[in-house]
Amino acid sequence: MKMLWCWRCRQEMPMLETAEAALAQRAYSGGMPVVEAEARRRGRVFVPMQLDSLVARRQQPMLEMYRLLTGFDETNPNAVWHHEVDQYGPPCPRCQKPLRTPEARFCAACGLGQEDVETDSLPLTQRRPELFV
Repeated sequence: MKMLWCWRCRQEMPMLETAEAALAQRAYSGGMPVVEAEARRRGRVFVPMQLDSLVARRQQPMLEMYRLLTGFDETNPNAVWHHEVDQYGPPCPRCQKPLRTPEARFCAACGLGQEDVETDSLPLTQRRPELFV
């Protein structure tokens, strides 16, 4: 888990690393037994959240896995899908917010790289690699 700026939530949020995202996906397809087994493996006591929304209750295993991995009580299943580190690019050298995607052509927060997007459509990390060392 890594705290990272989320462009949709407009704040720093706990983001899942690759292996953790795979666990959330396994919980989504495998249900509560996957979450309970992971909680036991980590030596944690598992107490399910009380969710009101039908959609959240249907996807509760994934939400529970996210909570187990991050400590954050997320109740919106869509948020878990976009809280993955791999979906974002490296931090901007100027403002330190992550690029919106690994293929971003400029920083959406401060505009770094925007001046030469017209002349070169490569991702910023490829067009200006010296900034990302």
